Amino acid sequence: MNNALARASGRLATRLRPRTALVSAAAGLALVATSMVVVTSSAQAAESTLGAAAAQSGRYFGAAVAANKLSDSTYVGILNREFNSVTAENEMKIDALEPQQGRFTYTNADRIVNHAL
Repeated sequence: MNNALARASGRLATRLRPRTALVSAAAGLALVATSMVVVTSSAQAAESTLGAAAAQSGRYFGAAVAANKLSDSTYVGILNREFNSVTAENEMKIDALEPQQGRFTYTNADRIVNHAL
């Protein structure tokens, strides 16, 4: 390597070291601050439900519900705890409401509506 080139590159590296250290320190502080915000946010989120978190910003947090799942206590427990809105999966589609032309059945749709109420 040429001595003049080595000296020039050495000077360049020496000049950049303080800047690099400053940028690294700033990035490190930003990372620590972000970590603190994430920890605080996750601690607050652990204290509330998904539905409650959505309601704080004027939103709904819902789930599509199958009527046959309403007999599963674990499913219903999570549904009631975490969500503040529900919609029917398939029970309100035409093939579920009218399985044969002219014959209507609302049993499963009614189960979802009654649970939501």
